[in-house]
Amino acid sequence: MNSDHLASPGDDHGKHPRKLICRFYSSKFDRRNHSSTNIATDTSPHLPVAPGDIQVSTPNDQATPPHKPETATPANVARLVAEALRSETSTPNSVTEKQIVSHPARAHQFVTNPPLTVSQMHPTNPLHQFNTWFRDPRLSASSAPETCTLATASLPSGRVSARVVYLKELDERGWVVYSNWGSRQGKGAQVFGTQADGDSVLGAMPEPGAEDDGMPQGNKWAALTFNWGTVERQVRVEGLIEPLSREESELYWRTRERGSQIGGWASWQSKVLWSAEPDSLIERRRKSLAQDVCPQAIPGDVDETDIDDGRALLEKRVRELEERFANTEEIPLPPFWGGVRLVPESVEFWQGRRSRLHDRFRYVRVHDSQSDSYKWRVERLSP
Repeated sequence: MNSDHLASPGDDHGKHPRKLICRFYSSKFDRRNHSSTNIATDTSPHLPVAPGDIQVSTPNDQATPPHKPETATPANVARLVAEALRSETSTPNSVTEKQIVSHPARAHQFVTNPPLTVSQMHPTNPLHQFNTWFRDPRLSASSAPETCTLATASLPSGRVSARVVYLKELDERGWVVYSNWGSRQGKGAQVFGTQADGDSVLGAMPEPGAEDDGMPQGNKWAALTFNWGTVERQVRVEGLIEPLSREESELYWRTRERGSQIGGWASWQSKVLWSAEPDSLIERRRKSLAQDVCPQAIPGDVDETDIDDGRALLEKRVRELEERFANTEEIPLPPFWGGVRLVPESVEFWQGRRSRLHDRFRYVRVHDSQSDSYKWRVERLSP
């Protein structure tokens, strides 16, 4: 992948510090001397962070009322057990069909926002527009607005997979997420390809631009989707993935709590730890459900019905790594773990409207064939 193709207008890639628009995590050490420069209108770094990093609460956060379990009556127990053991194929009966017809499905009516017009959009830069939407005061910290879905696809099959990740940083080149990329069964194989021996995907994260130097080739095209239901908005980003430098990845790695660092080392991400053949667990599960008043709870006879399902192997791996790093003050960054940046080719901003006549504006990167610069074309899309 040509790194020049991914550089911002006027940016001599690799020679000037990247300009930080916003960071979605806080550090246990001061970053004021870091080379990144805030360029957003609102430069406050105090944004919501991913669950498990740093606890954040705001006065506007609304506590979620506790869930009240159903009263455990014989009728409820029988119904719950029947639902849990229901066949995967279910055909509505005549009564159900009548209920469906007499109560037609009503689409959610989007009424939170006024109409979205082009005058409300940033005229030249979708990354600044994203920053504006992300800082909407209606998005509380408890709603974790940095949560997004990362989609990748395998080649040559074209098979797509998606998983939820946390956005950690937005700079002038794109959206940054961090994860384990070393699993042959996971997204690492899709993005970075498999090694010639097929034994693993990555012994180490590639450095930026190293893909052109004999690195295995995967499918660098990917997409991120943000869904902010409370404000009836979505953002869809499509583009190319590029790895961050090890120094950039270590900057975030140092902010993770120790348990998460151990977990990063311990997990063979997406590797199968245990499996069961079809129908081998039906009788065991039926017995467990029949004796329990609520399928969501731990079965009362768990000691009799539970079996090793692979969790013990993971926990054994964790204990081994805790012993390995017992005398290590700073756990090192795993070679297969790090950050990637999704460099956008298109960014769509979606806002709900009544009758499903939604407003959609898309920024499309327009390249200058005579240089490495580019601009953004703005389009309105049909709902």
